[in-house]
Amino acid sequence: MKKYFYFLSVLILTPLVGVLNAGAFENGNEAEKLEILTRQVLYFGDRLQTQPNDPDLHFKLGTKFYQLGRFYEDKADRIFKTDKNYANRNKARQFYRDSIAHLQKSLKIQPRSAGAHFNISLTYLVEGDGENAISHMRESEKLFMKNNDKRGIAKARKALREWFDRYGYRPEDFTQQ
Repeated sequence: MKKYFYFLSVLILTPLVGVLNAGAFENGNEAEKLEILTRQVLYFGDRLQTQPNDPDLHFKLGTKFYQLGRFYEDKADRIFKTDKNYANRNKARQFYRDSIAHLQKSLKIQPRSAGAHFNISLTYLVEGDGENAISHMRESEKLFMKNNDKRGIAKARKALREWFDRYGYRPEDFTQQ
């Protein structure tokens, strides 16, 4: 009976995660945003206990950790230099490291995931690792092209143009990879 209830709750609650997420992020309630992201991390983390080799779960968890990192970084940016500011930045950096770890696991299991390459590149970017950010974004661009994902191609190319300028690289610098 307990397993049946768990299975039923997963079926019912999984679609709601996205719906709840959209409402809170639109109205800007910080406490609600944090609560939803935390619940999502716990949910995907629990599911990984039973499905440790599921690349989609690692992708989703890595993405949620990235979002938590952005949440705390944005919070730190609004606070003057205080201990709380540094604590928020440290939390953000830890969430970015967790994001990279899970996205790398996802890519190890499913190396042709355009979304995982895209998201890990964003995480490397906020961590200041331009070379890895560009390398993964180039791979996501190739995979988006292979999948004929026009929106993904456009986003990847826009990011690459900005990042080549920001970090002083040229596309030729990455042709051997």
